[in-house]
Amino acid sequence: MDRVTLPVAPVKRANLPAAIADQLRSQIRKGQPGPGEQLPGHRELAAAFSVSVGSVREAISMLVSAGLVETRAGRGTFVAERRRAEFEAGVYRTVAPGPPLELKAVEELIEAREVLEAEIAALAAERATPQQIEELKRRAENMERAASDPDDYPDADVEFHLALAEAAGNRFLLHAMTDIRALLKQDMELGAEAAIRRFGDLHISVTDHRSLVEAIEAGDPQAARRILSKIVRRNRDFVLGLYASAPAPDGHRGGPG
Repeated sequence: MDRVTLPVAPVKRANLPAAIADQLRSQIRKGQPGPGEQLPGHRELAAAFSVSVGSVREAISMLVSAGLVETRAGRGTFVAERRRAEFEAGVYRTVAPGPPLELKAVEELIEAREVLEAEIAALAAERATPQQIEELKRRAENMERAASDPDDYPDADVEFHLALAEAAGNRFLLHAMTDIRALLKQDMELGAEAAIRRFGDLHISVTDHRSLVEAIEAGDPQAARRILSKIVRRNRDFVLGLYASAPAPDGHRGGPG
């Protein structure tokens, strides 16, 4: 199969891998390339973006974790086949590849998120540079644009929280967030699905994320910690409610217990 040519532009923002991933994600969303088609090689992409191969490799890793592309040993990188979210036997299967998250795993993930990200938010309020704050604002704008789309919103949400971890100025916390990126994406898909069912869109979440950026810009770690906890707890309520409404194997409604 021939590789496709992507209409990309050189990137100059500070977070190069995220900027590259943004452009590639946009092209994939437009079907250019489409499911099953091969992306250009790392060196070809690096030349197109005027960046290092390492930056391209990290951007591709972001897209792999988001379930948009997959790597095939000895062959290259291909756009993944996406599937719609569905309920099966009380377990929510997401559009991201990999096994579904069972209820216990979801509860533990949300618990870990609150412990980890509340402190990340507080550190970001103390350490974020003006450039990092602008990046968080841009990520929040991406969330705003995707607020009615349950497919695009989780990607924008994940990228916001990774930018938040970067703003905390601690490489190990950033690595911890990167390590759970795929699980984070699944959790956010669940929350987006539930919120859209309830409210019709995700503007309530966008508002809280914008408030979080304001607290960080104001240098208020306590407010940042409080708002982040609010965001995660709302997500928890949405997700557990989604599991409670999922059909159990016997056809009855399942419950979070």
